[in-house]
Amino acid sequence: MKIYGLSACLAVFENRRDAIIRAYVTQRQMKSCTALLQWCAQTRRAYHVVTSEELERITESCHHEGICLLARRLAGPDVNAFLAATGKRECAQSLVLLENITNPHNLGAIVRVAAHFGVAGVLMAGNAAELPTLSATVFRTAEGGMETVPVLRITDATRTVQELRGAGFVIVATSSHTGDSVYTTLLPPRSLLLFGSETDGLSPTLAQSADRHLTIPGSGAVESLNVACAAAAILGEYWRQHRHVRSRGEKGRPSA
Repeated sequence: MKIYGLSACLAVFENRRDAIIRAYVTQRQMKSCTALLQWCAQTRRAYHVVTSEELERITESCHHEGICLLARRLAGPDVNAFLAATGKRECAQSLVLLENITNPHNLGAIVRVAAHFGVAGVLMAGNAAELPTLSATVFRTAEGGMETVPVLRITDATRTVQELRGAGFVIVATSSHTGDSVYTTLLPPRSLLLFGSETDGLSPTLAQSADRHLTIPGSGAVESLNVACAAAAILGEYWRQHRHVRSRGEKGRPSA
């Protein structure tokens, strides 16, 4: 597949360089890719210096940022094996479950947020025909996050929720209308955070399966946040409570 965008391409080089088949780079971007191009030369991987216009034709995008890699597709873990391994880890960890998130830019942005805040994995549920593929758009928008956060499709969200609850995860649904404020709620150390589409939210079945419901307070000037922005707010608060605060030795916690 083709992967473009500077951060996305450098993350491939950092994490799985053997997957790289060929590189395309503009003259202007060569300095930022020195190590990558030197490695290509040493390992006899072809790289081509092209114009921005040529790269736009290669990537079929004007957002290429001066670099594109032809690389083997990222092989994700088996879903059942991933869930089993995640359940066995007894440390504090968060997982994200996305239901009917069909926009690849939203998916990529959420993966970027997930990588920043140390999320263990992103699960995708919904109509398989409508869910986005792990495309070049997702990789570019994730800014390298695709290389560190497993992104997996699940076929039965209800079953997955039950399995993770059995492994000690608390199921936390998010809503733009009802729920406790994320800023005054103690988020469980092992949290499965559910996010639904901006149009319909979570399905009734998935929403009712939650142990807790959260909302993000705001001015009310707009109805709600974009789903990626909502994920950033909630995952940022999870990180503050369970990683950032602990690392600074602070004792304060929001009340449950």
